[in-house]
Order: sequence, then C-alpha cells, then structure tokens
Amino acid sequence: MIVITLTKVPKALRGDLTKWYQEIQTGVYVGSVSARIRDSLWSRIVKNIGQGQATMVYNANNEIGYQFKTTRHDHQVVDFDGIPLMMRLVADQPIGKYGYSNAAKFHKARVMKRKPQSKSTACSDEPIVAVDIETTGLNPTKDVIISVAAVKGADNGQVTEFGRLIKIDRLLPKNIIALTGITDEMLKSRGVPIATALSELKTFVGNDVIVGYNFHSRVL
Repeated sequence: MIVITLTKVPKALRGDLTKWYQEIQTGVYVGSVSARIRDSLWSRIVKNIGQGQATMVYNANNEIGYQFKTTRHDHQVVDFDGIPLMMRLVADQPIGKYGYSNAAKFHKARVMKRKPQSKSTACSDEPIVAVDIETTGLNPTKDVIISVAAVKGADNGQVTEFGRLIKIDRLLPKNIIALTGITDEMLKSRGVPIATALSELKTFVGNDVIVGYNFHSRVL
C-alpha cells in the first residue's frame, strides 16, 4: 500500500497520478504498485512539483511497517530507533507551525483504509482535522506531551492550522530537541498548560472529523 499527499501542485501532476493511484480525497492518493514504479513516480513528482509539496508513505520492513519521503525543505526524514520520524530543520518557527506533520495525513488514509466505512461517510464533504503531538519520548507511562497541533482541510482546498507548545516540569532530552527543534526555552517562554492546549484544540476541532496516529479522540 502506498499513500501520497500533494499540496499546491500543478493540476497536470495530479491528473497524471490518477493513472496509477486512487484519489480518496483532494490531494490524497492511495494505490499499490511495484517498488520500481513507486520510485519512478516519486521521481516524476519531484521533477514536476513546481512550488507545491508532496509526501509519500509506503510499506517497509522496519519497526512500524512503513517508511516515508517528503519534499518539504523545513523537515527531514530521520530514523529514531527503527522508527521513521519527521525532524524539523528550523527551530524558531511561529507557534502555529509546530507539532503537526504530513505523517498525520498518511495515518488518516491508513485509518480510513482499515476501518469499514459507509458510503456516505467515505464520500463526506465534512472538514477533516489531522492532529499530531510531540512528546519527550515513546514511553506512554513516563513521557509527556510538549506540543499539540492540528491542520483542518476542507474539500474546497482551504486549510487552517492550530498549534500550542506545552509547559512541562522537566528538561527535554537532547535527542528530542534535535528531533523536533523544540527547546526548553521555547516551552518556558511560549508554553501553556496541557489543559489549556487541549481545551483550545477541542474548540478548533468542533464537530469535525478528527484523525491521528496512536492516540484516542476521547482525549478531547
């Protein structure tokens, strides 16, 4: 299974991809082709992307079963103990840009694929909110959330963003600072209590469909 997301790319490129993949939502393509064709199509995307952005996720023999590529200049795909993650390359971004990644969009497509849906739900024009978090590590019993963010996309192509840094009572591990670009100083000066961030996120989401990876929507 391969999932590709495109943002602000030429229409000709989007039309070209429909020869190989199914467009399950505006800018989100799902398909299953050989590794050779997959890499050839990715090279074609990179060559013809113009000023847009693209990211691809595909099956891989690693810890979580998939790998991804991106054309984003402010992020880099890195390996974190066998898990592919997005590393921010610019530390001092506006708060609204922190916390979410294109991976959330991929996970949304994976969830939609695995979970049976009625025809009316799969074809819904309701906005979808992709939520992502950053934490101090991967242990749910010891680590804490340091960033919460979301991106809301409507069928007409309009996108709105949300992002909050979270104040915590500990210092960040050096590998997390390197991975996320978030520092102790940022959390101290810009961070808000987790309860405040979740309350504001709940307002941002409203009654729209929410998707994410390794979290449960009832947290809101």
